[in-house]
Amino acid sequence: GFVAIDTPGIRRTKSQGASIDFYGAHRAHRSIRRADVVLLFLDATQKISKVDKQLCEYIGEEYKPVIFVVNKWDLLVNSMPTEKWVRYLNDSFRAQRYAPIAFITGQTGKNMKALLNHAQMLFKQSRQRVTTGQLNRMLKEALQRTPPPLFQGRRPKIYYATQVSSQPPTIVLFCNDPASISKPYQRYLLSAVREHMHFEEVPIKLYLRRRQASDTRDDTGADEIGPIVDLGEDQPVETG
Repeated sequence: GFVAIDTPGIRRTKSQGASIDFYGAHRAHRSIRRADVVLLFLDATQKISKVDKQLCEYIGEEYKPVIFVVNKWDLLVNSMPTEKWVRYLNDSFRAQRYAPIAFITGQTGKNMKALLNHAQMLFKQSRQRVTTGQLNRMLKEALQRTPPPLFQGRRPKIYYATQVSSQPPTIVLFCNDPASISKPYQRYLLSAVREHMHFEEVPIKLYLRRRQASDTRDDTGADEIGPIVDLGEDQPVETG
């Protein structure tokens, strides 16, 4: 079953311009933290606001799956193609371009059942696990297709990857030097993980870790790599 956590309307104060007022922000953030999937409702007749972007940024920081729900679409369906709104959303929320978009009519409930089904699918995606062998076969193909760019005149070495947890799917990538893997290349690898590991529409957390000299494992022995639980002081370097 579903448990809906409703966030009361968020007030904007003059002193904060278009920012969320303190109590509204607190309620919204608490609701986002509690949620397995966030439905961010947007009014089709209004421009995307700074408040919408602030909420979306927090959703990203919490690694929550999100569906952008464009409400009151019946008022615009004859005057604006859905493709234009999709481009508008992708340009406004660049970090969450992977997130699905739903167009609904709140008064009639049209498309609501499909929306809830999609939310359930995102929940299942966020809980999914892949084997280290599957992940490293995909990684090997991605590296062969597009090798990492040179760093200080040398090609970075990426040895293997493993998924250490879910909700969100969390990947640890072992390499010779984490600083040598550029942000664009991290995004490329995350796109490959999303496309081939069936995390198509959910955020993924990626950690880069230096492989220890005593660790001689690589993708050839990937199926034998056990789970890694302790991430120490590492911080996620990129999400997708």
